[in-house]
Amino acid sequence: MKRPPLTSGLSAAEFRRWYWLKSELIAYCRAAGLRTAGSKLTLTEQIAAQLGGRARSQAPRGRRAVAPMPERFTLSSRIGEGWRCSQALREFFREHTGASFRFNAALRDFIHDGAGRTLAEALAHYESSLTAPAPEIGEQFEYNRHTREFFAANPGATREQAIDAWWKKRGARRRR
Repeated sequence: MKRPPLTSGLSAAEFRRWYWLKSELIAYCRAAGLRTAGSKLTLTEQIAAQLGGRARSQAPRGRRAVAPMPERFTLSSRIGEGWRCSQALREFFREHTGASFRFNAALRDFIHDGAGRTLAEALAHYESSLTAPAPEIGEQFEYNRHTREFFAANPGATREQAIDAWWKKRGARRRR
């Protein structure tokens, strides 16, 4: 069965059975007069509610105050409210971990929720996360989840085979 177009004539159940790009969801929201801000999951829920004839409350979110970042980071620097994983912060972690450093989900969450904690604590958290089992990939990251599952089920497969499988999966109806 071919994926139907995303229109107001689609049922909420049929809408949920297919994969949609975030850009497709945003385009639909614009055309339907819905909010376009938010995560892919938020947009999906909003569209499903609208297609199902249910109103979805759109209470505006409050903005967090953002504490300024210091010009120079040290291990005793305290993480401020609303800090982002900036290039300057990346360089600090590279100095302490090596050139292969990458912000992972555990460290991003620690920075996001760790106001008042030190960068030494963040560094220790990051290092312990490297040996921890891989976390579950969020529902909104379907491609990443597919890739992990594909390579687990097909050891030795190529990246191209994973991508081909993704396009087949993306065009197919979801099993629920």
